[in-house]
Amino acid sequence: MALVRDPGSTGYKVAKALGKPVPNTYKILETLEAGGAVLLDDSGKSRLYSALPIKEYINQQIYSLKDTGEKLSKELQNLSTAPPEEGVYRLVNVNQVYAKAAAMIASAKFNLLIDADTLPMGRLREPIEAAASRGVTVLLHCHDEDSTFEGCDIIRSCKLDWPGDWLVVLVDGIEYLISILAEGEAYVHQAVWSKNPFIAPCIYQGYLNKAMLYRITLMFGEKPTLELVKAELDRLWINYGVDDPGTVALMKLLKSL
Repeated sequence: MALVRDPGSTGYKVAKALGKPVPNTYKILETLEAGGAVLLDDSGKSRLYSALPIKEYINQQIYSLKDTGEKLSKELQNLSTAPPEEGVYRLVNVNQVYAKAAAMIASAKFNLLIDADTLPMGRLREPIEAAASRGVTVLLHCHDEDSTFEGCDIIRSCKLDWPGDWLVVLVDGIEYLISILAEGEAYVHQAVWSKNPFIAPCIYQGYLNKAMLYRITLMFGEKPTLELVKAELDRLWINYGVDDPGTVALMKLLKSL
């Protein structure tokens, strides 16, 4: 903080401002410099220290984490195996929930159904619109009246009176994430993820039917004809309910029992 308030300071000046021993202060400054948090100007007679701008420091940490993650991924790709498909796994923190949701959306090949409150839906905007742009049919059940997503089919409803924010992601009928985050994303109330071949397609069909029900319910306010209602049901079913990979795989599985 001393360098934020007074950039271009010597180590001696920082030590005096903090009331710390000069040798210890220089050691700390050298450690901060090595970690990229502090810049050193040694072009003159005195060594002058300044704090790196906070945004630049954050971007530096993000780049470092990404680079470390890519290296670890390459090293471990031949060792790691996917969790058993029949498992149902608990997610325990907010970052884990969003990371899993984003990875699921990025893996979608055919269709994507997301039922979510405004905050989590907005946080996933980039991967959602990227999925739509590569040809995935995307159905969003948004709990608000005005959000828009490029290339996506949107069904609206209101946010229910529950604490925090709901987020459900269903990919190709074969994988699901169901979570509710505490208000302000302080922590995770509950969150589960699975690729269980029996459960996943059933949950997908359940949320698809829920979305279709909301669509038709809202249409009734406009006094549609029976033909318009039928056409909309047909459109949604053809785009999202016919031959989704999860249901097809489940039928094959059941026939083999």
